[in-house]
Amino acid sequence: MAFQVKGLTASIALTFSVISFSSVAANDVYVQASSGSFNNAAINSLYTKTDQAKPNYVFSGTPLQTFIAAVDNSALAFTALENSTIEGNLVRATVAAVQEYQVEEVQAGIRTAIEMCVLRSKTDVKANIPLTQIASHPAALKQIDRWKGQYSELKELEIPKGTAEAARMVATGELPSGTAAIGACMLEELYPQVTVTAKAIQDNQDNKTLFALMKVSKRAQPLSVSEAEQALRKVIQQAEAFDAKL
Repeated sequence: MAFQVKGLTASIALTFSVISFSSVAANDVYVQASSGSFNNAAINSLYTKTDQAKPNYVFSGTPLQTFIAAVDNSALAFTALENSTIEGNLVRATVAAVQEYQVEEVQAGIRTAIEMCVLRSKTDVKANIPLTQIASHPAALKQIDRWKGQYSELKELEIPKGTAEAARMVATGELPSGTAAIGACMLEELYPQVTVTAKAIQDNQDNKTLFALMKVSKRAQPLSVSEAEQALRKVIQQAEAFDAKL
């Protein structure tokens, strides 16, 4: 089904045939976060489900950085909009981005389950080295309390750059032996030196995030936080309409 949703009004006009990103597939898409992140897994899933060739992903960090890069390069942006486990559900970093940038068009949306996995060095696993430390983004470390409960003395190392960076540091031996990264399972494809030793360790098994592929532009005047929240909720309505048809 190809359909197009334009505007940010509550009324959503849909035209159905076959989902088509033909105008996008040959171009770069600027993606929030980094390679191997949950965002990476989500956009892969989007293009797989629509049976379209994947564009070149340019990973760009925060939602605001992603919007800036997309506008500067006349390209589309792909970011997270809401998450089922956070208070109010809205991704606060995306609210901040919407204060500065306007979503002109939602081209696609997808809601995916966020599955936290434990990634350990294959060398450590082969040598039966016990797990003594976990490394990940601070937000990820807060979502696995039940799993952490099985360990009496487990150190935690916050990696503000994200889950993929934590996996890279484990893979390259930059962190002490006995350290595992917490992140997306697909990180073992990106870093063959690590292997998944546990899956779905998140406390909330109904941990889902809604993402959107969007055309954005710089606002003439920034919005207040409440105005940006309202604008983002309208974008969410449009992204959900796409997700429902996948």
